[in-house]
Amino acid sequence: MAGNTSDKTVNDQRLRGLGDGEILTESILGRGNGSILFKKVGAVVTAYYRWTIDKKPGQLKIGAYALTKRSPGLNLQEIRDRAGDHVKVLKAYGNPKVYYASQARLAEYQREAEKEAAEADARRGTFKDLLDYYVADLRDRGKVKASNVASDFRNHILEPFPDLACKPAKDITEHDIARIMTNILASKPRRRGKNNTTPAPVTSMKSTADTVHTYLCAAFKKAQSTVIDLESSITDRKDFEVKTNPAKGVKALVNVYMGTTESLEQKELSELLKYLHTLPERQRAMALAPIYLGGQRLKMLAPTLWSDIDEDGIMMLDIKGNAPPRPHYVPLTPRIRTIMSPLFDLRLSPKGPFAVTENLAGQGYLIKVYAKAGTALSKEKKTRYFSWKNIRVSAETLMAGLGVKAEIRAHILSHGREQNGIQSKHYDRNTYYREKTEALTIWSDYLDGLLEGKIRSDIKIYTLADLRKVDSRAN
Repeated sequence: MAGNTSDKTVNDQRLRGLGDGEILTESILGRGNGSILFKKVGAVVTAYYRWTIDKKPGQLKIGAYALTKRSPGLNLQEIRDRAGDHVKVLKAYGNPKVYYASQARLAEYQREAEKEAAEADARRGTFKDLLDYYVADLRDRGKVKASNVASDFRNHILEPFPDLACKPAKDITEHDIARIMTNILASKPRRRGKNNTTPAPVTSMKSTADTVHTYLCAAFKKAQSTVIDLESSITDRKDFEVKTNPAKGVKALVNVYMGTTESLEQKELSELLKYLHTLPERQRAMALAPIYLGGQRLKMLAPTLWSDIDEDGIMMLDIKGNAPPRPHYVPLTPRIRTIMSPLFDLRLSPKGPFAVTENLAGQGYLIKVYAKAGTALSKEKKTRYFSWKNIRVSAETLMAGLGVKAEIRAHILSHGREQNGIQSKHYDRNTYYREKTEALTIWSDYLDGLLEGKIRSDIKIYTLADLRKVDSRAN
């Protein structure tokens, strides 16, 4: 029969002398504090804390007793210390086993809550994530401006403001957006390019700030959407939790693009034509074509394929915003064919005419040609600095001066027609070929005259100074 020594102090000698199946019990001082039970099974002595509540006994394992200093387990004092901890629980909370089980459940709940919080934090998008998501969506929808948007975000937000980049998108405020805008307005315009010393227009950073502001408004609007597009290739979508659009809390700038909507004077356009005629033959043809075609959008004209050209004209696609692409047909008058003949006669690219190698040059190539012309001519004091936008404005302004009606100008330059209502949108399928041909013939004759220095005295143009003077009086 197993031996049992109750209510006597236990020591190491007695524990080491236990036989298999024997037990020892040590009472803990204090009424109702329970006792420590030692039981040997095989070669292992295990300690238990025992108690009684309302005549119901309970028992909780403390751990194995270390028979020697090198044996695994607890020494006698450590066992007593742990029993003392259980006594405190017994006095404060009742049944220790129930208490420890509840604490274990609470700990598990806490771990789960922390895990869920960590996962939520991983899903919660930062300001950078929001900007990246907007750019990814633009690319997913095939928007050509995606690269420009990414560049603007990088140059004007992510690099100058790393603190905002890592801030949760939902915590971005109007003051943060205003901080970004203020920094752009206060910064210096980037240089126009290598060996280009002409200062940028004074409105350049204002237009940059306005552009970034527009992109930010769109980015936050996109992030506010909770609709998941199953057909989208974007799989790593963050939870931005954006409830408001802080970019809209910053007032838009006014009179931003007056500089880029200023028309060249006739003499300035004459100097430009003379300059372009000094370029190598192919480059000259590529630069003159958009002008003689009435100031066509470069992003529409530059990608022209050989299959887009027939005997009478060029078929382009006008893509604006989220609207579906719209066909835009421009006649090739005899004079325009002569201008473009170097492109037609020597087909460098199997894709289309606007090329200097096997690949199409793209609108960027042409923009640089006009920018270089603006730099050279302004440096020589022959013109103010101008870009392609000014040339396009000049085409419409001067065609108006030549008597070309607004509706025909709109059809030539492909703008403003979407506002004409149901008739033009759904029923008017006329390309206005005859009217465009007549207008472009008048326009080509006028440009040829400017090239020879013939200035029309019956055409007067409002300058930017005139417009600003009126604007200042109105306000």
